[in-house]
Amino acid sequence: MGFDSLFIGVTGLTAYQNQIDVISNNIANVGTTGFKSQDVNFQDLLYQTQQYASAPSTTNGGTNSVQVGDGVKIGSIDTVFSQGGLQTTGINTNLAINGNGFFTLNNINGTGTPVYTRDGDFSLNEQGYLYDPASGLAVLGYPVQSDGTISQVAPPQPIQVPLGLQEKAVGTGFGIKQGPTGDAEFDVSLGGNLNQTDYITAVSSAGADITQTTITTTVYDSLGGSHQVQITYQPSIVTTLPAQVKNTTGAAVTAATEWSYTVTATDGSENSAGETLGGVANKSVLGTGYIFFDQNGQFINTSNNVAGTSDTHNIGNAATIADGNLFTVTQWGSTPAANNAQQTSQATPAAIGLDFSDMTSLATTATADTVSQNGYTAGTLSNINISQSGTITGSFTNGQSTTLGALALANFQNEGGLTRIGNNQFEASPNSGDAQYGIGGTGTLGTVDSGALEQSNVSIASEFTKMILAQRAFEANGKSITTADQDLQTVIGLKQ
Repeated sequence: MGFDSLFIGVTGLTAYQNQIDVISNNIANVGTTGFKSQDVNFQDLLYQTQQYASAPSTTNGGTNSVQVGDGVKIGSIDTVFSQGGLQTTGINTNLAINGNGFFTLNNINGTGTPVYTRDGDFSLNEQGYLYDPASGLAVLGYPVQSDGTISQVAPPQPIQVPLGLQEKAVGTGFGIKQGPTGDAEFDVSLGGNLNQTDYITAVSSAGADITQTTITTTVYDSLGGSHQVQITYQPSIVTTLPAQVKNTTGAAVTAATEWSYTVTATDGSENSAGETLGGVANKSVLGTGYIFFDQNGQFINTSNNVAGTSDTHNIGNAATIADGNLFTVTQWGSTPAANNAQQTSQATPAAIGLDFSDMTSLATTATADTVSQNGYTAGTLSNINISQSGTITGSFTNGQSTTLGALALANFQNEGGLTRIGNNQFEASPNSGDAQYGIGGTGTLGTVDSGALEQSNVSIASEFTKMILAQRAFEANGKSITTADQDLQTVIGLKQ
């Protein structure tokens, strides 16, 4: 029996030494980015049965079995996947996952076995690949389709960010159309307020006291040259209001104020048809029209008909001169030095739709302005931003942006079954299940924090407490071996 005690003590020494090793590894990685600590679980070993249990009888209550254990073993060493703290770095390619999930890494050419990590200390290599500089492996994600949406159909592939990519210029009138809800036929969106008090003053003075509001806005030709045009608003008192004007859905609305507007070129751009002002055709006037507002100062519609009784815009129809929401440029004028006269003469004529639906006519200060327009000059991809979903957006020097792809986060049915392979990496195993990919913030996946890294989830206080317990257990098992040895010496000393 004494020999059994010796070997039982050895199992305890081995088990608790392994626990101390695990604790030491945790403490050593307290500063390791994305490190997940480990926890040791113990199990007892086989038992020697010295007496088997007996069932109760009419005369006896039965007996329990008598068993002596053979020691302890490590049942499992589990990875603790609790969230680590996030440390801000300010580097937009440093990424952290807040919640469940892993980044996926593989060779740039797509060969090899994918590995998974919580360490998002990434950067861009000379070929524009988002990669892990410690291992040289590329970060996998989803490509962007021609319509700008993310495709999650294809398997994840290395993400390449083409810094230095050139974007062609788009002229105002040729870009993505924009407009009010249910409408998408406009190129320039105008907003702000036209002071209703100015309108009332103009009406009461029979046009003797008219206040104009003029703004300057920039539009672009098809070669990317910038051109400034002036838009001048003034009260229109030709007709008697209120008048019935159809709104963009075709419903008749009583108009309370009416404003005329004139779009004028300031750099020599021309509209060959011209507009007649004061009985004289003026090619620098690119377009005119009328804007109607209701008694609450809200936009009703536009028209080139001063009475507003016809030629009003309907949702879904293209902007037209007759509807009072279009101006045309048949010849672009001089532009800044970046575009010479020959380039300007080759720029494509443009028909530019105007959206006034964001404007109001309230009895307060005039604040007319330009909300947006769909033209821009040529630009170069210079920076990237990564959203919480992991979507990568490229920023161009011309102020435009485009979607370049999205990170593919991986999750597992049993993340505890992943195999650690060092370098802050895990591999899938038969017990972890296959990786399930998705976009950040969907399903059970966490969100992506750009400009931050996840810290180790090791608690030093907890690890030192465990170490004290493991050390005392190790010492106690050593004592049990010493005691067993002393018992054996006593037995041996029985015969002199």
